[in-house]
Amino acid sequence: MKASYQKFLSSVIIFCLLFVTACSSNATKESNSSESPSSQSPSGQSSAAAKEEYVIKILTQENNQIKRSDETEIGKMIKEKFNIVFDYVQTPGNYADKLNLMLAGGDYPEIIRIQDNATFDKYVQANTLLPLDDFVASAPEFAKRYSVQIPLWRLASNDGKLYKWEGGVPVDFKNNVEVLDIGVRTDVLEQQGWPNLLSTDDYIKFLKQGMKDNPTTNGQKTIGMIVPFAEPWGMQGISSIMYEKGGRYSTAAGNMGVVWNQVDKKFEDMMTNEYVKEGLGFFNRLYREGILDKDSFTDKMDQFQEKLNSGRALSSWYVVWGLTTANHGLIDAGHPENQYINMPVRSKTQMERNEKRQIRVEDTRPYTIYAITKNAKHPERIKELLAWAATEEGKLLLQSGVEGEDYTIVDGKRQPTEAYRKNLSNVDALRSKGYGMFDFLGSVLSNAPDGVPYSMELNPAIQDELQLTEGMRNAYSKLGWTSSKDYFIKTGESANTGVAGTITVDTTSDLGALHQKIVDFRVKNSAKLIIEPKTDEEFESMYQSVIADYQKLKPETVVAEYNRLYQEKQARLNELK
Repeated sequence: MKASYQKFLSSVIIFCLLFVTACSSNATKESNSSESPSSQSPSGQSSAAAKEEYVIKILTQENNQIKRSDETEIGKMIKEKFNIVFDYVQTPGNYADKLNLMLAGGDYPEIIRIQDNATFDKYVQANTLLPLDDFVASAPEFAKRYSVQIPLWRLASNDGKLYKWEGGVPVDFKNNVEVLDIGVRTDVLEQQGWPNLLSTDDYIKFLKQGMKDNPTTNGQKTIGMIVPFAEPWGMQGISSIMYEKGGRYSTAAGNMGVVWNQVDKKFEDMMTNEYVKEGLGFFNRLYREGILDKDSFTDKMDQFQEKLNSGRALSSWYVVWGLTTANHGLIDAGHPENQYINMPVRSKTQMERNEKRQIRVEDTRPYTIYAITKNAKHPERIKELLAWAATEEGKLLLQSGVEGEDYTIVDGKRQPTEAYRKNLSNVDALRSKGYGMFDFLGSVLSNAPDGVPYSMELNPAIQDELQLTEGMRNAYSKLGWTSSKDYFIKTGESANTGVAGTITVDTTSDLGALHQKIVDFRVKNSAKLIIEPKTDEEFESMYQSVIADYQKLKPETVVAEYNRLYQEKQARLNELK
């Protein structure tokens, strides 16, 4: 979900690479005979000049101006060290479907990004990925960096081998309080006396009044709430995400057919979850009131971002990581009053229970899986680069930039320069530098030895200073918050994903086929439940009818298999530790 931690990019930069099975034996032979990563110099400079330029295609769904990695500052340094260049190829459309088609046709490039455990399982079962166990044994920095993750990653494969690494882990909870709720326009909050919005009823009342008071914004018709439901993770993932706002569930299970009960340590069915139902009911009310943008069902990120950047939307659902960038754009356009901040939401039942919110801390991140396929032309060179990316030199360059330009050392700690601070509000500058363009080499949300996060903007001491505009800081102050995460930290607690984030049903089995069927059923009927009911009574009647049809699929067999696998893998993990 999404899958979300690059807070200053207007959309998530998606990278994926894949390889042809027919070349697997040659690639494996080449890998086995290659020099181990640990025998290379950390910089790679001693051998880079002697190697031919190695261009690797990277599939991306973002329409950006960067076509080759050596157009960025960081990319130029990588080329100097390793003579490797990444060629970014835009691939519009449904990404999950594209991966399945590539697998079926055997037509995939050299490094692959996978966004869920089920698709990863398909690639493992098809014998398309290179094992990384020998690599880990020869790359001590990589092994140390992912010491918690590696046993969990091995659990995700049916043979216990290591085939992947992931971006965005490990995580320090204080650095990344990931709460993606509702972006709200601050001028409308001010108009209504700075209400502390929380319940779904609060939002219905607030947004209705906001649309009445502001029929147009900057010459365009005002929209109540925007959502990119047309993204692959849209209707499937964020239409049901209300379950994470309460005190029982985290998003460790992803956005397939089950949810993870963090408190009771068990999987439950997603479609029949009470919070999922309340979330769909909330969207139905928004739709009936004319608050939910009718184009949400066809809007992808580009259309969503345009509406956010124009300021015409009073609110945005879940996708709040681009608020700061949108705010800076609105300021530059002469509309500093139209600012957005992230605010919490809870369903009626969640309000009544008033339980601590389970804020996900990812031990694994199945939304950002990376692997080397057996069609890699030079797998040993990819591994050499991957080993370097796990060193302090690599981690600091990829996530903090260059000393003197992006940070200085004060009392032994990195301090961001003014140039770095300015870049954070400029998407083009971030791309030109290379931030976010190399996440497939692994990005971490933890601290460096100096105690400062590798990505300096995550430093809790300066997070709001770097991330918030003056208007955002003023809004949180008016609401009585001491920081942008104040409410969430006071009312939530860390919830490590552990083994739960590694579980998936065998996609080649009958249960795997059933799992996909119940996901498809939920996606189709979620849209129906949002759009069609004209009253609360009609929603309830339709929901009961939908659930009756759903139960005929026997989804409980999938849930039971998830729980069986969880118990089995928990026992295996105890053995691997």
